[in-house]
Amino acid sequence: MRYRTCLRAALGVALLALPFAGCATLGGANYVSLEQEWQMGQQIEAQLASELDLVNDRTLTNYVNRIGQQLVRQTTLGNRPWRFYVVNDDRVNAFNVPGGLVYVHTGLIARAGSAAELVGAMAHEVAHGALRHGTRRMSQAYEANVIAGAVLGRNPGIAQQVAAQVVATGAFARFSRADENEADRIGVPIMAQAGYDPEGLARMLERLLEDNQRDPGAVGRFFSTHPTTRERVANVRALARSVNRSGLRMNDGDFAAARSRAQRY
Repeated sequence: MRYRTCLRAALGVALLALPFAGCATLGGANYVSLEQEWQMGQQIEAQLASELDLVNDRTLTNYVNRIGQQLVRQTTLGNRPWRFYVVNDDRVNAFNVPGGLVYVHTGLIARAGSAAELVGAMAHEVAHGALRHGTRRMSQAYEANVIAGAVLGRNPGIAQQVAAQVVATGAFARFSRADENEADRIGVPIMAQAGYDPEGLARMLERLLEDNQRDPGAVGRFFSTHPTTRERVANVRALARSVNRSGLRMNDGDFAAARSRAQRY
């Protein structure tokens, strides 16, 4: 009875329009294979291209993509194709979509105080993707055959529904506190391995926390999907101290130009 109730609920709503709760998986299983996830990502990517105001500035997009690819190479999914986009939006935000997609707002780039701060935010999103948090959350909410139907194209509107969710909330999903902590734990070492000081992530979170206290609207979307507290800042800073930071950099030769270009939007 519970299965049929959950199945009807899943079929009756957009795949991601409701909070991820209810029809739990057995043992936290992920019903979506890697191949299916990347296939789904291509469908969502095409839809988001028509829904978001994507930046066409080659210098800016190349910089973000270069950093993103450096981070991806430090993960277990570095052999998969990942794509990085800059969104023309002055709100401070970045988000990951399953299938190797990361979107960074111009507002985040413009507000970053250093390259390491920007890299830290991106490393956190890459970590969400590498840990497959998005499809894990989907699998917690919906039955395997419902997800399979969406992935295999039996629900042709699913990409539009996911895109609508992203545009409305600025995120693919609201991750749990455990997901956020796990993404921090993975994001810190991968940004260090990419050559950037992970203290940057702590500074970015601290900066955004202070900005949000002064003006909640400025970073509202980031904080609604990535809850930040003083405790989280302290935890990230402790993680940063646990890695060998010798030779790691807070800045690079291209960051200032990239930030300047983002500030024009």
